[in-house]
Amino acid sequence: MKKIDNKIKLLSVLFLVITFTQLNSSVLTYDKVLKNLKGIKALEKNNLAEAESILSENSINNPRDGNLHYNLGNALYKNGKFEDASKEYSHALNDKNVSNKSNLYHNLGNSFFQQKKYKEALDNYKNALVQDSKNEDARYNYELASQFLQQQQNQKQKQNKDSDQDKDKKKEEKDKQQQNGDDKQNKDKEKQKQEDQQKNDEKNKDQQDQQNQQQKEEKSDEEKKQQQAQQIKQEEQDEKTKEADKMLKALMNKEKAEMKKQRQKQNQDKVKRGKYW
Repeated sequence: MKKIDNKIKLLSVLFLVITFTQLNSSVLTYDKVLKNLKGIKALEKNNLAEAESILSENSINNPRDGNLHYNLGNALYKNGKFEDASKEYSHALNDKNVSNKSNLYHNLGNSFFQQKKYKEALDNYKNALVQDSKNEDARYNYELASQFLQQQQNQKQKQNKDSDQDKDKKKEEKDKQQQNGDDKQNKDKEKQKQEDQQKNDEKNKDQQDQQNQQQKEEKSDEEKKQQQAQQIKQEEQDEKTKEADKMLKALMNKEKAEMKKQRQKQNQDKVKRGKYW
């Protein structure tokens, strides 16, 4: 950028001489001319802050004078305020009577170049060459800006490519994470399903066990009732049998008693008849 700095210095001195001539050849106020000269001298001595202050005040008081805005643009440029410089150069172009438009376009191109706005720089270098085809500095910087613009575009394409690759990578990682999340979710669901099934099986088993136990208890109660009924029935049968035996025994005893009575009676009869057998 040393080349650009040297050109700016050269163009500033060249333009200041032209401006000085124009200011003296016009009917202008003394204050305007004096401040312009003071600003130029401060700029030549590299007193940038002073030059900027003086030229800024002068351009504000005379907003339509493109030459004053041009000088202020040079002061801002040398002070490293390239964006502000480009604004002043652009403002200067609104003045149809501004001096040496080729140099003005060239310096405007330089201010854009410093901001890495190479496309805008190219447009203004081109305008400088349209105004003056012999402006070799503008021609050189046009070629230089073309190279930087190409490099910038290549870098941007590379960044876009890297960005796309990074997006693809992030998307792939996101998809992978999503897949892993889905797999984990599916595993969790399957695990939960198995646990629910196990709980359900255990619940069914408990219910079946309870039902079996209940049936067993009911069966046991029924068996007890049957046993009790059989026992009662047996007891009743035994009682009847016992009663029958008792009655049979009583009958037998009665029969024996009667038979005994008959024998006794027969014996008595035999005694009466005097016969014994």
